[in-house]
Formats: sequence, structure tokens, C-alpha cells
Amino acid sequence: MYQKILTGIIFGICSITDLKNRKVYHCIAAAYLILSLAGHWIGQTASVYDLLSGMIPGIICFLLSFVSRQSLGYGDSTLITLCGISLGIRFVMEILLAAFFCSGLWALLLFFFGRAGRKKEFPFVPFLFLGVVISLAGGA
Repeated sequence: MYQKILTGIIFGICSITDLKNRKVYHCIAAAYLILSLAGHWIGQTASVYDLLSGMIPGIICFLLSFVSRQSLGYGDSTLITLCGISLGIRFVMEILLAAFFCSGLWALLLFFFGRAGRKKEFPFVPFLFLGVVISLAGGA
């Protein structure tokens, strides 16, 4: 439960900075990594295999960031990778599914109400945070 609460707090902080400055700060990401690994080490909750397999969605997002010239930013990909390390592949996939669904709905609303065109950019971390909240509410 510690890892899920930690993830919610970190993603909440990063959502604010992403909305305000369009940045994910490295110091916050580093703190998340250190606290997450400390939680795993103290609680002995995850194997090395769990940690490494949890990184797969984030690595795929990094590749997507590179290929798309950061349509999905490197900061978003960093948080997804760290979330996989913290919570494992199953939980990060739940978060991503909810985040992509919610961001897609948001994009459709912006488009239909004439607020944005096809190339409109918006921060993705708030949707990741919403994905964490939805996943936690689902009892996963």
C-alpha cells in the first residue's frame, strides 16, 4: 500500500508542475525512485524480475517519445518507467489504460467544442494521476 500512496502523491505533485511549467522535475523523479526502492528493500515486496518487467511499458513509451519527437514527453515516460518499478507491470498497465482513455475523451471534448485542432498539445501527467486515482478506487 505504501507504493500506491507514494505513487499518488508523486503523480499529484508532478501534475501540478506539468500543468504550470510543462515539466517533470528530475529531483522529484529521483526522490520517487529512491523512496520506492527503499520501500521494496524494507518490505522485501518485489523481486528483481518484478522491477525489471515493470520497466517495459516505460521503455516502450521512451521509444514512442523518441519516434514521435516528444508527442509523449520524456518526463511522462520517466514517470511511467518509475511507476513500473514501484508498482509492477500490471498496475502500470492499468494506469496507462485509464490515462490514455481519459486523455482521449479530453481531446474529443476539446475538438468538439472548438477549443483545439488535431495538433493541440496538453500535459499528460494529470491523466496519469487520474489513472492512479481510478486504479486505486478500483481496489487493485
